[in-house]
Amino acid sequence: MAFLLCAGAYWCYSRGYQKADTSWKFQWAQRDLTDATAALQREVTERAKEQRRQHAADEERKRADEELAKIQGDADAAERARSGLQQQLAAVQRQLAGSETGRLSALAAAGQAKAETGILLAQLLGEADELAGKFAKEADERYVAGSTCERTYETMTVGN
Repeated sequence: MAFLLCAGAYWCYSRGYQKADTSWKFQWAQRDLTDATAALQREVTERAKEQRRQHAADEERKRADEELAKIQGDADAAERARSGLQQQLAAVQRQLAGSETGRLSALAAAGQAKAETGILLAQLLGEADELAGKFAKEADERYVAGSTCERTYETMTVGN
């Protein structure tokens, strides 16, 4: 009888233990499922944000490339104009170098000085024009890079 009583008590205890264990396992599985679902939703949301950001960055890069192409076209046009100016300056230099250089008078020496001064000024003008073109191109490229960076940053931060 005592054996039956002990066996019954053990059976009731193990039955209750199994029931509680099953209940806790179910609750943990439910919590794990909820956590996994929330993590998946966060991942999908973050992927969508990243795709939006990447699309915005790609659009800004495309816009910057278009602006740089326009700047390059302007720089090419300025280079052609500078080349024409250089040709005109070379013609002026040749003209000034050839004028009154064959005479041996004081008037010829003064003319030679004027010619050399004109040649020097023409060379300086040509160099200044070339440097101005380089500086303008560099400034335009830096402006496009800066404005592209600014627009990309604003797109990324305002959208969050």
